[in-house]
Amino acid sequence: MEIDAIKKKVLEDVDPETRRKKKKEMRIQRLIVTLQFLGIAAVVILIFYILMGISTVDGNSMYPTLHDKDIVIYNRRCKEYKAGDIVAIARPSGEDYVKRVIAVAGDTVNIQDGKVYVNGEEVRYDGEIGTTEKKASKITYPLRVGDKEVFVLGDNRNNSEDSRYADIGMVRKRYIVGKIWFTCSPFEKLGFTKG
Repeated sequence: MEIDAIKKKVLEDVDPETRRKKKKEMRIQRLIVTLQFLGIAAVVILIFYILMGISTVDGNSMYPTLHDKDIVIYNRRCKEYKAGDIVAIARPSGEDYVKRVIAVAGDTVNIQDGKVYVNGEEVRYDGEIGTTEKKASKITYPLRVGDKEVFVLGDNRNNSEDSRYADIGMVRKRYIVGKIWFTCSPFEKLGFTKG
């Protein structure tokens, strides 16, 4: 058996026709592997394009729930949001920002004595820090959340530009790009270094 294998190997090395067939088989095998890889990559890209998106937290407005430079993966298909959901919202500049939904259409929001009230009841979430103060004199409380709108706040209430600011105000649902599914820290935070 070993002699037959040796003879076959010698024949492949010496015979040009056998060598050409072997090279052709290897090219076909490489082409198949390449096409499989491209197919898998296309499916992954399509899944991300249709179902999911990726964004990066910019700043500390969601601290301690999320940290600056955390990476978030969101569900693009979610179109109904409830109080407590963390969402990615599209800015006019094309960037996303991440906030927590505090109230939805039909809810009444009031900010009083450093606290948030929705429909007359105080609302607090795990991870929320600081006091919630009114920020814009143009916004009067209590206010009612309009149809197809949400009221959002950052968890770091003293360091967040959110629905309390007149230039942001209520967020139309069409500007919400997705509900946060998963978060992870960048490699530097996990102890890995670039290079």
